[in-house]
Amino acid sequence: MEKTSLSRVIALASALLALVSCAPQAFVVRPEMRTASKSGLNLAGKSLAVVYLTSGEPRSDKFNASIADGFATRLEEDYFGGERMVELFTMPSVAGSEYSAKDTLVRLVMESGKDVVFLFDIPELSEPDVSEPLKVAGNKRRAGADSAYVSNVAFSFVTKLYVYDSMNKDDKVLAYNGGKTLSAEVFNNGETPKETIALRSLESIPDIASKAGGLAANTFLSTWKQDTFIVIYYEGAESAWNRAASHAYAFEWDKAIEEWLTLVNNKNAEKRACAAYNIGLGCFMSGLPDLALEWIDRSDKDMPVSLSKDLRNKIKEYTGR
Repeated sequence: MEKTSLSRVIALASALLALVSCAPQAFVVRPEMRTASKSGLNLAGKSLAVVYLTSGEPRSDKFNASIADGFATRLEEDYFGGERMVELFTMPSVAGSEYSAKDTLVRLVMESGKDVVFLFDIPELSEPDVSEPLKVAGNKRRAGADSAYVSNVAFSFVTKLYVYDSMNKDDKVLAYNGGKTLSAEVFNNGETPKETIALRSLESIPDIASKAGGLAANTFLSTWKQDTFIVIYYEGAESAWNRAASHAYAFEWDKAIEEWLTLVNNKNAEKRACAAYNIGLGCFMSGLPDLALEWIDRSDKDMPVSLSKDLRNKIKEYTGR
């Protein structure tokens, strides 16, 4: 999250209570928030799995394994800071099965234990098109007589991707088709049979397919926008309120939550409600929307804070609930 300047501390007035000496006050924070991807899905805070089908055909299976891995890696870079958090699964295809069916994706969600499942269907791969060998220029020539020539091997692919987000309110499977023509250079001695060159080109499939998977993931990457949230505190009250406010201003939400947790058992119902609201906000900022909603519920139970409705709506908006 990107920190912006702290707005002038304002009295809550109509937002909470009429200003009195011990009334709650507030300040604004304006973080950069993840919003829905181009696909319309918001994957932030959700667990992800990528499944790819196998057919028993080596070229197809190698391609699918690599495109799925490249896809998962790109999602991990965006949503998990590069940590290996997206699980990969493989599944043998069965003739006559409809893998875009909702029942199929729901079953994969249940079996994987993940919130969102991506499924790569068996790809359609064209036969390799091997060009005539060309003599390699001196400055590009590799060592050995069998590398004096190079042949370009081209093939096209069409892949189908199905996505099901079990937490999305639309409760439907999204389907995507994509294709491209790929090529690889295979060095040879100028007399190597085209069939042999085509087989050698298989060595390039993992790298090519992985890059294609990374590009396919772009549709599901985060978009960002700046938003406004309000933190409540009590001026001149317990120092925990002041310490928490300082941490929240610095976007140190874990430290702010620690301070607010010391205030949720206050004898004053209003202060308990405000502390619980703040913890809900901190949990949301920390990527824990479910826990955030629990704390907002607790806040409302003590004494409904008018700000909690807006925070609850924003959590639902950003998580697609």
